[in-house]
Formats: sequence, C-alpha cells, structure tokens
Amino acid sequence: MQATPFSTHVLIIGAGPVGMISALSLAQAGVPCILIDKRLDRLDAPKAHAVNPRTLEICERLGVSADGITAAGASAAEGGHVHFMDTLTGPCFGTLPYERQDAGARAFTPWPLVNIAQPQFEDHLRMQLARCNDVSLLRGMTATDLHETDSGVVATLNGAGWGHPLEVTARYCIAADGAGSTVRSKLGIGLTGPEALADYMMIHFEADLRTMTQAHPGLLYFCLSPTARGAFIGYDRARTWVFMQAYDPAKQSREDFDDATCQTLIEGAAGQAVPDLTIRNVSPWTMSAQVADRYRQGRIFLVGDAAHRFPPTGGLGLNTGVADAQNLTWKLIQVLQEVAPPSLLDTYETERRPVAQINTHQSLTNSAKMLHLYQAVYGAEAQDTPAHYAAACAEPDAPAIRAAVEIQRPHFDSFNLQLGYCYTAENSAQCNGVDTTSAQADDIDISCYVPVFKPGAYLPLVQLTDTPWLLGLLPNDQFSLVTGPAGTDWPDTVVGVWREGKDFKPVQPFYQSAALSANGALLVRPDGHICAVWASMPNDPKAALEQALNQARTGAVLTQQER
Repeated sequence: MQATPFSTHVLIIGAGPVGMISALSLAQAGVPCILIDKRLDRLDAPKAHAVNPRTLEICERLGVSADGITAAGASAAEGGHVHFMDTLTGPCFGTLPYERQDAGARAFTPWPLVNIAQPQFEDHLRMQLARCNDVSLLRGMTATDLHETDSGVVATLNGAGWGHPLEVTARYCIAADGAGSTVRSKLGIGLTGPEALADYMMIHFEADLRTMTQAHPGLLYFCLSPTARGAFIGYDRARTWVFMQAYDPAKQSREDFDDATCQTLIEGAAGQAVPDLTIRNVSPWTMSAQVADRYRQGRIFLVGDAAHRFPPTGGLGLNTGVADAQNLTWKLIQVLQEVAPPSLLDTYETERRPVAQINTHQSLTNSAKMLHLYQAVYGAEAQDTPAHYAAACAEPDAPAIRAAVEIQRPHFDSFNLQLGYCYTAENSAQCNGVDTTSAQADDIDISCYVPVFKPGAYLPLVQLTDTPWLLGLLPNDQFSLVTGPAGTDWPDTVVGVWREGKDFKPVQPFYQSAALSANGALLVRPDGHICAVWASMPNDPKAALEQALNQARTGAVLTQQER
C-alpha cells in the first residue's frame, strides 16, 4: 500500500514526559514537529513520582505552570518522609526526610521537589501541548522503518485505525521511546552496565490507607518483615498506592499475581486487612543500571530512558530525561535556524552522557546501601534471622539500626545532583567541581549544593522583586547577556541584553552575588547554563561577545574571561 508522505523538521518517537518536553521546547521556538506514540492514551499506572526543582523550572519556562504541578502533587506534610517499617502498621525502624521539600530549598529554587504521579504530571504537559500549533500528535502509531538520507530521516509509520502507512521525512529524529527503545535496538546501539539487577512486580491498587499510616504520614514505606517484604509508594494516601514485590521470573509469571494473590501480599505487608481494596494494574519490571554507548547516530538522538536506565532508588530517571530534552532541543533549534553549525549537536552526548553515568552510579550506590539496613534488622546469618528480627522489632531504635537508617540519608537527598551539575570546557560534566566521567559516587557530596556563577554551571537563583527568578525572564531559544547596572555599553545587536536595574530588579544586588563589577556580565545559554563570564567589561565588548557566542555555538564552554 502506498504510504502518504508528510514532512516536518523533527520527528519525536514517544509521547511520554520526555517526548512531550522535547515537543514543547521546539514548538516554543516555532520549530514544527510530529510526535508519535504507540499507545492510544497515556498509561494510568502511577510510575515515576519525583519531579525535582530543575524539571519544574524547565516546565515553567515552557509555559507549564510549576505552581500548578506543585498544587496537584502531594504536600510536603503528606509526601515529605520515607519510613523503614516492620509492616505498614508495625514498629518503625526509622524515618528520613524525602528530598528537600522544606522552605530552605527556596533559597536555591522557586519550586522545591514535588511528588506527583506520572499520569497527572503528563496531564499538565498535555494541556500545554494542545495549545501548540507546531506539534502534530499521532497516537496508536509506531515507526516500522527508520533510515537516514543525506539531508534527513525517513520514517514509515503504521498504526491501528490508520488505513494506510504514513511516510514522514524529517531533518532530525528524537527517540524518546523508553527503556525498551525499539529505535535504539534498530540502530544497534548497545548499553553498558548490568541489565538485570532484580525483578519486581508492580501492583497498582486503590485503597484508603490514611488510618493505617496516620502515625507515619509519608511517601515511601519500606516494609522489612521477613515474611512480607516489599515497598509501598503512597502517591495519594487516600486512594492511589503501589506495592513493589520482588519475584523470580524463572519460577513466577504475571499470571501468578491474580487479584487475590496481590491482595494477600498487600495485606501481609500492611499488617492487617485492607478494606475496599481494588487492584488496578499489575506489571513486571526489571531493575537495570545501564547507559547507552552513544546518544547519537547521525540525525537520530536518544533521550530519556532510551539513553539510560536507572534503578528507581533516587528518583533520577524522569528528571534526567527532561534535562536531556532541554539540552538537545535548544541545540537543534540553533542548527535548524542556521545560526549554529551541525557540530553543536555533538555536544549533546558529551554533556549529557556523563550526567547519566554519575546518576546511574548513585542509584546503584543507593540500592547497595540498603544492605546495611537489612543486616541491622536481619543479622549476618540466615539461621539467626527470626531471633535477630524479633529483637529488632522489640528495640527498633537500637543504635545499630539508627546508624543503618542514617546511612540511607543521601539516597533521599540528592539536591546537588539535581542542581549542581555543570558542563566543562572539555564538554564533560562536573558536579560541584568533581569530574563525573572518572569520579566514584562517594567522591561527590550529592546533597550539598553550592551555587556558583561560573562557566558551565546552571545560572543560580536570582530572586527578583516582581517575578520568581531571573532565569524565568530569559528566552529558551536564544542566548542572553545579563549585565550589572553599569553595563550600558554592552551591545544589544548580537544577543538579548538584560541589565540589572533596568530589565530586572533583584532582591539582592545581582552583580555582587556573581562577583562582577557593575559593568561585568554573564553570557547564558538557552538552557540556563552560563557559557562566559566577564568580571568587568572588556575593551571591545562587541568583539568579545561575538567571539564568546561563536565559540558557544560550536559547543565550547568558555573559561573565565579577562578584561
């Protein structure tokens, strides 16, 4: 059957959060794209839940209200803690804060992390996407063939309900088709790292567990009872829950987890009967820790879970994918607008892959540290477990247990990983000055974020008197020059210029916070990362700015500039 031809600038395969963020970013710059997804509608299973400050800032800049997402998610009182329990109603071995959801985080970001079930987060993206005339969303559609030409990518699309295939020609293709990416497989791109660390059955159920958890309100409940071990995720304690149960795929299958079996497992880990329990979805998944060997093949790019598969310990997967999309799309926009050479696109992998490597390492480290807690409550020898565990329940606040719980704290406080990564002159990534390409996770303080105004770093929070933060004023698709109050001689013909006191009014002097003189300046990339710093105005500001801009558009992240 003859395929119907279509053309666009960018084809995006996968309409999950990362695919939608990619489409929103391109559309905001007027770049047409076609977004396809094999599903006819979004999944109802809650899946990811942690939407971190960087993701919220990216959403706000794309017109998706961060306040709206926050209001729809769990409050800090409801979702701000993680508990280590016997059963859901049994003794509690310890409690830790779940990420920075307190007022203190607002010194560094306008929007602290929020816990919201992925389908509800996707709804906010979908509403904004519906307003974008430059995005064509095709559901129930898969790419059955994908190949490159000298000038672009040609994809054959087929789908249920479509009477004939579609042939789409695009300049570039973004593969956001998830952990089991068919695009990655078709391209023959391998993955580095362990493929199968553990296997779990995800049991999504509805029940009102507020009474059971009223003594310990929170988001995560690790139930350690040897006879009913598993983890609860309370997306909404009044209704929406997930229970994660380890299983052996060599001995069990999805069919073994019928509703009655799932209810028995849930009630065992809860420690009592659960009234009005409804099983909504049951699906197996395998915990992996892998990063794609390359993020690009010609004009096709991997983003999100197609590029990296993290353990869920740390909540880093979705958020890393959103930042992938932000990094790639501004570069595509610059190339498509013919203001940057195609070589700029090479830096997508060299900047983002190291971030995925350290996040993968940290997720593995988080998972491994749980062994300390297991040993504290179960004992070192299997034959001693019943007696040792009974003693732990009798004294849940024992020093050894307290110490084992405390070891888990970085698992649930990755503020520096969320905000502190920066891109270096060599196009690798650093986290608070530690090179992530060679560092071990223990070399990095993943919790302590220290904002810096230096090349490669994300522009720190500059609070304004009339809007939440300076970065919110800057465009997503253009470079911006931010100057002190005396920066009147910087040219405004090369990039947009934002002068302190005239174009923005900070609560505290911006130029002093950035260690600039009153006529100094920062050059900020569309993704909010600083690419050049002038402590004071150079003798020829126009030439200096043009040189810095040209270098940034070829992918170089500059060092500190001299006068």
